[in-house]
Amino acid sequence: MTSSSAKLRKGADAGFSLIELMVTVAIIGIVSAVAFPAYQQHLEGTYQARAVADMQVCKLAMERHYSNGFTYVGADGSPSVCSLVSPSDGGVVKYNIVLSGLTQTAYVITATPDGESCGDADIVCIQMNSDGTMAEL
Repeated sequence: MTSSSAKLRKGADAGFSLIELMVTVAIIGIVSAVAFPAYQQHLEGTYQARAVADMQVCKLAMERHYSNGFTYVGADGSPSVCSLVSPSDGGVVKYNIVLSGLTQTAYVITATPDGESCGDADIVCIQMNSDGTMAEL
């Protein structure tokens, strides 16, 4: 055998077998089957935390409105009081924020996932009262 044919034969043995490739693909599939749902849950938690932060900004704006006239009534008619979406700084809307139950001394702020209803199963809505208490619906 010449040295060039030995090099060809040695090069033909290099590489991956089909079994090795299939094991690698299976490992990647298992890791991504575990990682993707965890990532989705992380994103949902981030969106919820942002909605709570936007609700707290709205609560502060409501308190400023109250300090001007000693009533919460009329605050829902002013778009400058609260942003009605979260994230409030733009981008894709993930939560809608609704002011309700406006009286002279109380209000309720509710954040609902965009396009969803609080009565649906597995939908987490967040509610903040004028006294600062929060609850998940």
